[in-house]
Amino acid sequence: MKSETVRTVLRAPARQTVVAVGGLGVRLPGAAGLSGLLVPSALRRFAHEAPEHEHALAAATDAIAAASTRTPGAPGAGGSTATVWASSTAGLAAYAQTCADIPEFGPGRVSPRRTAHSAFTAPVTAVSVRFGLDGPYLNVTGEQDAGAHAVTEAVRMLTRGRCERVVVGGSADTSTWRSCPGGDPAEGALCAVLQRHAPYGGGATVGPVLRARTARNGIDAFVRSCLERLDGPPDHLVLSAPATDTRAAGALALLCAAPLLRVEERLGDLGAAGGVAAMVTAVALTAAPGPLEQPGPRVLALALGSGNAVAVEVTSRRKGPR
Repeated sequence: MKSETVRTVLRAPARQTVVAVGGLGVRLPGAAGLSGLLVPSALRRFAHEAPEHEHALAAATDAIAAASTRTPGAPGAGGSTATVWASSTAGLAAYAQTCADIPEFGPGRVSPRRTAHSAFTAPVTAVSVRFGLDGPYLNVTGEQDAGAHAVTEAVRMLTRGRCERVVVGGSADTSTWRSCPGGDPAEGALCAVLQRHAPYGGGATVGPVLRARTARNGIDAFVRSCLERLDGPPDHLVLSAPATDTRAAGALALLCAAPLLRVEERLGDLGAAGGVAAMVTAVALTAAPGPLEQPGPRVLALALGSGNAVAVEVTSRRKGPR
């Protein structure tokens, strides 16, 4: 059989829309901050089981605190702040527990404080209520692509002027409500505060590349289209996809020579939160020290689900040696 060499032509996008990363929060087993995302780890679950909304609140707390120290426009400093959250089950485990408790103990014996935690939109509702975020909020459910879809929706809200900032994140637990065929289910949450203007001291920016419906046999075409929309070859690739999906990694290896990092191999299967994990991991890759005022690495983060695919580009201005 005659071998075929695939040649990809890169061209500048017609219109580039990017927003800045103001702060990040990472609450995953064995991953203390961004550096933990780049080191392979066998840790998948916390020692003590916790509801999904608690993972979401912990990651959001870290992200909002980090944003507050870097820029005066952080959540709580004026201007509307939206919330977009991705989850595979959206807190169904907490909802099911509440439904079981009410008939057993009676409505008056179940705390009203559990309302936000037992709604079908539990993670996004819990984050919005806890921090008093006054912008619109959106709950996204699905597979790995849902997390990347949440990121692109956050960028859309910002660029269309619907809010000043967006708290965007993804969370997962090991509930029996989750379906994780062929993978190692993990738990935890990741969160980012996105804003229109870059925070003081540089930082990373995020821009959507492509969002499409694609069958498994259309992965090659999707990867080609992503590369064509970049204004230069990526320095790194980050992929979040079901453990049973092998076509995407093969297509990336064939079409692009950049090193590939797979979220599920390092962090376990986070479901919908995997797409957010891909974006946050891409930010970690751009945070390497280097010459001041020089462009940092360009990272292409992709997330694939059942028939859906999303890609975002993460770039940064280097901060210099640490």
